[in-house]
Amino acid sequence: MEIMSKLSERLKEVMFEKNFKAADFAKQVGVNRNTITRYMQGVRLPTFDNFIKMLDVLNCSADFLVGLVDFPPESLVFHPAPPFHERFRELLQLFNFTQYKLHKKTQLSYDDYNKWLKGISVPYVDSLVKLAQAFDCSVDFVLGRIR
Repeated sequence: MEIMSKLSERLKEVMFEKNFKAADFAKQVGVNRNTITRYMQGVRLPTFDNFIKMLDVLNCSADFLVGLVDFPPESLVFHPAPPFHERFRELLQLFNFTQYKLHKKTQLSYDDYNKWLKGISVPYVDSLVKLAQAFDCSVDFVLGRIR
């Protein structure tokens, strides 16, 4: 999976630049060291919540971390991400998307959309990328971290 390998590569790069050791970074994110090691090895993608925490701790763009842009955007101000079910509803309205139209563009399931709208679940990192591509915006915008 391309996203997993890019995230692994970029995570190591940003952690090195910010002088983070895996154990220290894990502590700040609130996970154990093995979890961070799996992300760094490209064995696993972070959960939604861990992804947000990682972005906040690193003060990093989601788009850079998943490999959608080659260079971190300069001088962006990141805001705390709102609850995803609220943000997802806003995005559907903002971009005038029905669930059907979104399904046609992303091939994600209606069941996932309904769970996201109800706040029952949140998307995985790869689904966030698909949403950003469908809406033609950044992952940070999908997350509500930039406005």
